[in-house]
Amino acid sequence: MLSLRRAPDRAVEVPDLDERQAAAVAHRGGALRLLGAPGTGKTTTAIELVVDRVRGDGLSPDQCLVLAPTRVAAGELRQSISGRLGSTTTESLARTPQAFGFGILRQAAARRGDPPPRLLSGPEQDVILRELLLGHASGEVPGPDWPEHVRAALPTRGFRHELRDLLMRAVERGLEAEDLAALGR
Repeated sequence: MLSLRRAPDRAVEVPDLDERQAAAVAHRGGALRLLGAPGTGKTTTAIELVVDRVRGDGLSPDQCLVLAPTRVAAGELRQSISGRLGSTTTESLARTPQAFGFGILRQAAARRGDPPPRLLSGPEQDVILRELLLGHASGEVPGPDWPEHVRAALPTRGFRHELRDLLMRAVERGLEAEDLAALGR
C-alpha cells in the first residue's frame, strides 16, 4: 500500500546580517532602495526586512512589496520570504516592476467596471507588425513612405524585431509618433 505524507518543513537558517544590512532592516523612514553588486547581500537584506516588518511591526505580508528585476528573481524571492515567514500570502509580495504596474492597471479597470487590460505577447505583436508592414509594402495600408532601400526588409523577421524594439524604447521614453518623425528627419 502506498501512502502519501507531507514532507517535513525545511529548516530555514536565519542569516547573520552585517552592519549595513542590519541598518537597512532597522530603517523606518520612507522608501528604501538597496544598491550593490551581485553577491553583496541585497536579496538577503530584502528578505529580512520583510520578515522584520511582518514579525516585528505586525504588518500583513500582503502589505509588503519587493521589486525584483526578473520573473525568476521575483519567484525566488517569494519562495524565500514565505520560507522565512513559514506561511504563504494571498497577494504576490515580490514582483517585477512591470507586473506591479500591470496589477495597478488591472485594479483601476476593475474599480471603473472596465474589462481588464490585456498584454500582447511578443508573438502577437510580431503578427500585428507583420500584417501592417505587408500592408505598407503592398500599398493597401497607408503608412510611412519607406525608403526604397528599406522596402526589401519590410517582410523580414529581423526588421520586425528591430521595429518592435524601437517602439518599446519610444514608449519607455514617452515619445509620440510626431517625436519619432522629428527624430527620423
